[in-house]
Amino acid sequence: MFVAINRLRMPAEYGSHLEQAFEKNAGGMADVAGFVSFDLMRAEAGGEYLVVTRWEDKPSFEAWREGDAFSRAHSSTNPNSPVKSELGTYDVVLTRP
Repeated sequence: MFVAINRLRMPAEYGSHLEQAFEKNAGGMADVAGFVSFDLMRAEAGGEYLVVTRWEDKPSFEAWREGDAFSRAHSSTNPNSPVKSELGTYDVVLTRP
């Protein structure tokens, strides 16, 4: 399994806007090949979110990033958005139920 974690930082008051944007597009990943799951996590202190996606493998993630589904999901991104993004990718070496 392969995991991508996108750390999003922004002014705390922008958080509700971000949550609404993700909620609006919540079903967009259902038919993406190799996609396993998605979580949006809000830091208790505010101002930071983690977008965690799980994939069957790295090629599935890369195909999504290069494909139409990714373009559609990010087409309405505001170029003046205060959100700063940092992507990390990980191979899962151990998991427990």
